[in-house]
Amino acid sequence: MQSDDALEYMCPYCGTINNFLLKGVRDMYREKQEACSNCNRILSLTPAEGIGGSVNLIIDAVDSDKVIN
Repeated sequence: MQSDDALEYMCPYCGTINNFLLKGVRDMYREKQEACSNCNRILSLTPAEGIGGSVNLIIDAVDSDKVIN
């Protein structure tokens, strides 16, 4: 895997395409929380190994009381 990969994902709320910067292996399997660039909802993003060296980005909604500041 390259040291820095830009991944695109679709917000499950509004459908906007956002970017996620993956900083190498150290970010794999570690949850990051980011806001959608359009609707500002907080999303949980977890990169995981996919088939053939690809990266799967697991996206989940974050309850407002579980946001990491």
